[in-house]
Amino acid sequence: MTLIEIVIDILEKAVKPLKQGEIWDILVKHDEYENCQEIKRVKVPTSALARCLTKYTSGSQAIIGFNGNEHSSKSYFLISNNLNTSFQKNFSEFELHPFLAEFAKYRFGSYCKTINAVKIKQKNNQINRWANPDIVGINPVILSLNPLFQEEVQKLGILSSRVARFYSFELKLKIDKSNLTQNYFQAVSNSSWANFGYLVVLEMDIDPNFINSILRLNQGYGIGIIKLNPNYPKNSEIVVPAREKEIVDIDFMNFLVSLNQDFYNFIDESRKIIFDKNISIPFFDFYSQNSV
Repeated sequence: MTLIEIVIDILEKAVKPLKQGEIWDILVKHDEYENCQEIKRVKVPTSALARCLTKYTSGSQAIIGFNGNEHSSKSYFLISNNLNTSFQKNFSEFELHPFLAEFAKYRFGSYCKTINAVKIKQKNNQINRWANPDIVGINPVILSLNPLFQEEVQKLGILSSRVARFYSFELKLKIDKSNLTQNYFQAVSNSSWANFGYLVVLEMDIDPNFINSILRLNQGYGIGIIKLNPNYPKNSEIVVPAREKEIVDIDFMNFLVSLNQDFYNFIDESRKIIFDKNISIPFFDFYSQNSV
């Protein structure tokens, strides 16, 4: 469950409006607290709750109401438990990462890692910026094999699709005819190293001519399109599937390893998975335990 879903559950069961501190006291005892990545990824967990309450008590589509004002302690109550899709417009690309990670694990068996563009070397270099994927993932295929075959397959090395399949995701809030070319070819550039490359979007034009443009680009370059559903990540739609590349580009991977410490750590962790036959769940950012 997301943080707002937990808050809705708390306020639904409350017999009176609750102050922020009261909500927090109930939240830390909630069954889904330990699985809530929005809380885990911040240094001050209570700040995540404060931002959540601010976000969903503002605007014309607010679903949480409150008594009091900025000069007095506010008490919160539920107006509606309907997470209207209009809230999607308030997401930042970064906030969509955990939803993509849940879908990628569910649909592709891929464990995802966010690649922080801030850590990129020579970040003012335009070429380097277009070489930096938003999220990368690994499906450790070797672990699905009987141990009798794992040792033999391991000899093929981490770059073999029989051992592991790598995914690269470029995430955008919206694509339409005005920005399709730029966003698509950014995904092409950032995903050229992986077995599968995807452009992931929150909103997209559904005009038939636009869809045909996507299909033509996919036929030429192989990048897939995913329409993300943040309310129900597992129901996200693969509009166009990515075309598999059987061999990853080791030269480009080597370039990315030298360019970004997050990508270096991801490849290093991937090697450990293959050789140790063990997945370190905490390493993978925004990983949803519910999608195991």
